[in-house]
Amino acid sequence: MSDAEDELKKIIKTRTSKKSNPICVFIKVREAKDVVDLKMKDLTEGLLELRVSSTNEHFPKWYTHGYLISLSNLRLNYKDVKKKEQILEVLTNPNRIKQPITKQLIAKLDKDFGGILSDGKKLFFKTEKFKKTKDPFKVRMKTM
Repeated sequence: MSDAEDELKKIIKTRTSKKSNPICVFIKVREAKDVVDLKMKDLTEGLLELRVSSTNEHFPKWYTHGYLISLSNLRLNYKDVKKKEQILEVLTNPNRIKQPITKQLIAKLDKDFGGILSDGKKLFFKTEKFKKTKDPFKVRMKTM
């Protein structure tokens, strides 16, 4: 395992723990295999994009591995959340989210990847598909 993979796991573990401030929800977009480098991009307060570089030939050179979203962006408090279904309910209905950038991101993930599913632990989720669905109208426009 490389240093970048260790660092990625460490970041995810610390940000999704009870002791973290703020406590984050992790949404995995795509698996991280053969990670060489890691970049974190703050999209806004409480919203972090994790991008990884891979040597695996089946993956692009740089791609988004996942997003860390603060529970406060979802208008949730960790002490009030008893089950992961409460968080999943907010993630599947982006209209309940008040922060515009987080709302747009969740809506985009829902449109491009077919929704968000639970991924085991309380604060871990994943997209239904790991490849974007192609918009048939855009494909038709390119062929014309």
